[in-house]
Amino acid sequence: MTVDERVREALVDLADEVRPAPDPYGRLRVRRARARRRRVVAAGLALAAVVAATVPLGDRGGPGITDSDANRMRTITEWAERSRTSPVRGAFGAREPGYVAELTALVGARQRAGAYDLKAPVTEVNVLYLDDIGDVRVAFVAFHLADPDPVSLWTNASGWFVARAGASAADLAEPGATSGIGDGLEPFETVSQLSDGSGDVATDATIGVAPAGCVIESAPLPDLDTWTPEPGGNLLVRTAASERREWWRVVCAGVVKDERPARAALRYEPVTEAEVDEALRDARGRVPRKLAREAVENDRREHYSTGVGPTRVLWGGKIEGARPDHHGPWNGNAIVTATPVVRGGWDVTVTVHTSPDGSAPGGGGFGVWVSDNPNAADAVLPVRLLDSVSVLVVVPKPAVTVRAVRDGSVLASVPVVDQAAVVDAPAGPGLTFEALDKDGTVLDVARLPQGPPADTDVVPW
Repeated sequence: MTVDERVREALVDLADEVRPAPDPYGRLRVRRARARRRRVVAAGLALAAVVAATVPLGDRGGPGITDSDANRMRTITEWAERSRTSPVRGAFGAREPGYVAELTALVGARQRAGAYDLKAPVTEVNVLYLDDIGDVRVAFVAFHLADPDPVSLWTNASGWFVARAGASAADLAEPGATSGIGDGLEPFETVSQLSDGSGDVATDATIGVAPAGCVIESAPLPDLDTWTPEPGGNLLVRTAASERREWWRVVCAGVVKDERPARAALRYEPVTEAEVDEALRDARGRVPRKLAREAVENDRREHYSTGVGPTRVLWGGKIEGARPDHHGPWNGNAIVTATPVVRGGWDVTVTVHTSPDGSAPGGGGFGVWVSDNPNAADAVLPVRLLDSVSVLVVVPKPAVTVRAVRDGSVLASVPVVDQAAVVDAPAGPGLTFEALDKDGTVLDVARLPQGPPADTDVVPW
């Protein structure tokens, strides 16, 4: 994954809860990315925050769309069409066809008059969801485009409308009631924390809409073993009272087509000092508490919908002698953390601060997925520094030397400093890393992480 793709992914992650229709190609690239290589400037979320302030959320990919992207987009569009032509979801919409027809006509007329952000010619308007949630009335509307968008290839646009409960169709169709007009329509649309244009009318509810004939199911974290169909079938609604730590999936004709964490239902809580103490227990190397706290905080933000246990600090210390890659240098104060994640394994994050005390901007980080518990007392953990030839190897306390070996030949032998070593070892098959004690006895042998197994349970749209 390139830096640009990671930036796009971060933006989609940040915007998904408030944006009516996420970027189609961002969705294509990030689907089911449980363990993602990532480059993060400074301390984790700083990059996303900076870019979010400068790059429009409507950016739709520009150059680089492949034939495979186009084929996938056609498949997604076919499923989205099923959703667009499905009966309206929501109890109010189902029992008030006259209101639905009036709202459809009003939204269509105002779109043609240029009242909304969507200016492209539209041939059909469909109300996909209409209901009252508490003291708010919400509608989700699809706009079938006369011609597919030449950049995104979407054939539909969509928009969420918010007004006070009991509002007339005319009030709900007002431009000021829009919570934004999106640049597409996905087969499984979800949205959270909607508000009208002024912010005066808002709901913290989460709504999910899938095609007719499909069923939305939910399962609580951490095990994701028991999936329960939602009462609404192809409709999911969560309010503040019904939110929980869970994942959702969409099953169509017995096939799982989409699976995702219910991010809007997970409340982020800042890390406490007691949790930092626990995260530092049994940490290797020399770990500045300030950097450790930042790393644990960032890991919590990164894994707030996928983590199934507390983050641990595996190692802290200085990386010296590492070869730079095209991202820049990797020498500096480093922290390695690990978080257990859904479906097994651990996400390991390496954060490097290139300033002497870690306080100034600069440096970066990346993450890898490992299958074996990196917290084990005898664990040897080699991690390549992204695209560098250098590998950081974290070792147990008795180790004094690390060797890089390929097919029985020693490529490099490096002394251990503070329970870690940086070894230059070009990528290639048969590469292993050995941790040796003072007598030359091999304590353990490890390979570079290979990433998570393929997710064969989900057949994407």
